[in-house]
Amino acid sequence: YQRLYTRVVEEAEVELLSLRVRVAAPEPEIALSGAVAGGDGAGPARKGSRPAWFDGAIHDTPVYDRYRLRPGERLTGPALIEEREATTVIAPGDPLGGGAALNLRIAVGATSRAEALLTPGMALEDAMARIEADPIGLEIMWSRLISIVEEMWETVRRTAYSLIIAEAQDFANEILDPEGNPLAHSPRAMPLFNLTLTRCVKALLEHFPAGTLRPGDVLVTNDPWLCAGHLFDIAVVTPVFHRGRVVALLGTVGHVSDIGGVKDPLSAWEIYDEGVLIPPMKLYEEGRPDRSLFRLLQANIRNSDQVLGDVESMVTANALGAQRLVAFMEEYGLDDLAALAAVVQGRSEAATRAAIRAVPDGVYESEIENRPLGEVLRYRVRVHKQGDRIHVEHVEAPPTLPRGGLNCTMNVTAAHSSYPLKCMLTPGVRGNAGCYAPITVTAPEGSALNCRPPAAVAFRTRLSWFLGPNLYRAMAPAIPDRVQAFTGLPKSFASYGRNNLGRVASDHFFMGGGQGASAGADGKSGLLFPTSAANTPVELLESRMPVLILEKGLVADSGGAGRQRGGLGQRMRARRLDSGEEPIKVGLFPEGWGLKPEGLFGGRPGAPGRGTVKAAGDAAPRDVGTGEMVALLDAGTEIEGQIAGGSGFGDPCE
Repeated sequence: YQRLYTRVVEEAEVELLSLRVRVAAPEPEIALSGAVAGGDGAGPARKGSRPAWFDGAIHDTPVYDRYRLRPGERLTGPALIEEREATTVIAPGDPLGGGAALNLRIAVGATSRAEALLTPGMALEDAMARIEADPIGLEIMWSRLISIVEEMWETVRRTAYSLIIAEAQDFANEILDPEGNPLAHSPRAMPLFNLTLTRCVKALLEHFPAGTLRPGDVLVTNDPWLCAGHLFDIAVVTPVFHRGRVVALLGTVGHVSDIGGVKDPLSAWEIYDEGVLIPPMKLYEEGRPDRSLFRLLQANIRNSDQVLGDVESMVTANALGAQRLVAFMEEYGLDDLAALAAVVQGRSEAATRAAIRAVPDGVYESEIENRPLGEVLRYRVRVHKQGDRIHVEHVEAPPTLPRGGLNCTMNVTAAHSSYPLKCMLTPGVRGNAGCYAPITVTAPEGSALNCRPPAAVAFRTRLSWFLGPNLYRAMAPAIPDRVQAFTGLPKSFASYGRNNLGRVASDHFFMGGGQGASAGADGKSGLLFPTSAANTPVELLESRMPVLILEKGLVADSGGAGRQRGGLGQRMRARRLDSGEEPIKVGLFPEGWGLKPEGLFGGRPGAPGRGTVKAAGDAAPRDVGTGEMVALLDAGTEIEGQIAGGSGFGDPCE
């Protein structure tokens, strides 16, 4: 475990999922025949030579026919060994020997250290020019950065404890420059986190400047106004040191399964009701954990083993990423990442500005509504497009909502306003700071889209997820081939109670709705847009919580009609596994209740979301409306949650 992930967490509970048995036995005799049997004396294995490039020079390199090599034959590189399926390249000085079965056994020598691509003290313009001069090398280097954050992403997925992170994948990883500007993120990372993490890192650097950090330091916060908008999202940031100074920052942020506070989000009136707020702090200082902070969190949250385990998995991912990033820099002879950052961010910004210029200048408006508390709330957006810049102005929004955690910090509003624009403009460009440099976002201060502390924010998705559909509708007249109709918004059904081990716990069951249709395709079914989260496997929820999923499937005809139809929503029915004295509480809050958003260009709306409860003696299920926390005490009570379908695109008669 330590070899794979750099560290083993203290007091971690080990769960064995599979065992591998390795058996050793005497090596059998292998009888070879035909061409693969090797040389039979009919001719030499060497069939000529040709020039090949090794270590910065041309070598006259012998070429061998593998099928004429004899058992036990030895040679020393350089050499090329040809066969029907492949060519094996032997570097100068590397010895090769063949066993009785004609395997090729090569003793690979140490690779020579790369010549420094950039030298210390080189002017930034000169360093950028050297990187730009080799476009293939640039593409490889850029891809290496992506592969590092992809490995970080996989590390979190494999080492996290909770369903919401390990299975629903509600987390993100990013490489940032020493100023907190993003360089690269995993393509599978949560879009909201990619966009809020840079603001979080810059806020952390105000408290802990890069020059004061030391190897082994790890920073942490979940402040909604600095981070990702509610207390459940914890950000862990690790500085990367190379040759004695900070050359990058690695950030991982994830939605933990619990952070304390009330179970029912609608009963929260201010941030203090919603759980533990971690201000900017050092989670680790020079490799030593802040045990007081860990004890404080452990005493104030449910599922503390899961939550703290998830936090440690983020620390692990950052540690692994730091190793990989330093190895990458040493391999390429990079003293720092400033020039590479300037090149990749500059290219992304140039591509984004070019895409914006292709959109007709103008002001584009749209209005959307929702009813998270029953009454209708309206949001008007105005998109100003001029030249190579876009400004998103949320001109009307409800005032800060007094209860229910339905407010958004500006970090969240800006992220959910800029990400849909990137989807429309540059879906094929790797995301980094350059992609968002030409986009600005504003919202009325003190509104539900730009709330002030101590507003309640835990349920912010019930507002923020409507921003993307509003922007798509606004931009439809300008770029009709790049927008999509309203998507049935995803839902996480949170359950609280004692788990199958008898511990106080909480877990989340993620489900996606129907994607809105677009000009070129029907909407996908069961998609969790605008997140990148995944549907939670039924079996894993049932293995942890004493609940039984009676049904989970797509809802027929729930996609809106159109020239292209919307994707299908999903339905879930569940009950408690056995009756008990302590309740299991499930958050049944269907998104889009009572709403049937029209599609685009004549497309029809998809089926709305809804939730119902049916006790054992009830003649008919009871509609929960905008939602409630349902207490399950017996195995006879069933709950049902339905996720909305996507709206259609274009006239159905077409």
